[in-house]
Amino acid sequence: MTLALRQGGLADLEAAYRLNRENFSEYWSRESLFSALESGYDLLLCEAEGEAVGYLLSLTILDEIQIMQIAVSPHYRRQGIASRMTAALTASAATNRHHLRTITLEVRQSNHAARKLYTGLGFEEVGYRKNYYAPDIHGNREDAILMTRHL
Repeated sequence: MTLALRQGGLADLEAAYRLNRENFSEYWSRESLFSALESGYDLLLCEAEGEAVGYLLSLTILDEIQIMQIAVSPHYRRQGIASRMTAALTASAATNRHHLRTITLEVRQSNHAARKLYTGLGFEEVGYRKNYYAPDIHGNREDAILMTRHL
């Protein structure tokens, strides 16, 4: 299987929306994704055989990149796609002429696999956001762990 990374844009809205719905119980609406892409969010796509199988959505503000979402198709998980996209973003940011200093993200406190992945990619847990995520079906809210990687 050949994987390819490329910058995405508005033309990739439907693919991003499909992956968003496959991955998140609290997925973004098509309109929210459109608005994000139109207003300057960056979309990095991973494709296999021409089909979008993953994406990383980020926003650059001043000297920081905020990773908003990473999604990988359930059929392509555990193949290093999230790592590869995050590493590509990090490499690009490290050589950026705008002198980017940090990459940050939030991750569910219970998502131990993602926390391990990000730690392995050089991110550090630097704080938390109390009750960050919307309530589940039982009304319980979950904290987010704030992670940062310095460039």
